[in-house]
Amino acid sequence: MEFVALDKLIDDLYREKNKILSKKLEQYSLGNGQFQILNEIAWNDGISQEKISEIRMINKSATAKSVKRLIDKGYIFKERDEKDKRAYCLHCTEKGKQMIPKIRDIVNARESLLSKNIDAEEIKLFKELCEKMYNNLRDQLE
Repeated sequence: MEFVALDKLIDDLYREKNKILSKKLEQYSLGNGQFQILNEIAWNDGISQEKISEIRMINKSATAKSVKRLIDKGYIFKERDEKDKRAYCLHCTEKGKQMIPKIRDIVNARESLLSKNIDAEEIKLFKELCEKMYNNLRDQLE
């Protein structure tokens, strides 16, 4: 059997998943990054940009650019946080709220496609292995 590096497999999986996601998002004029942020806001109404950056593990400037694009496209709006006047809370507009079921359909379809022909035990094992690999890498950064 030919040797294939784990990181190549992970990169290939990530890239193919994003290609499929991009095709589905074209009709909504959304990119993958914007979709991820809109998804976070849909699940966590009032979340801050900083918290999104932390959850998604992306830098603050990338989050800010995606947030600006989502505001410009009419999917979200921001308002000052009542507790911390320096921060903003992000909310879906009516257009954004109409996207929530579509977002969930896209996420569910992606999950179904990824797990096709794989039983629940294999999925559980895969998740455990991914978490272990992630922790192995995180340990190196500490």
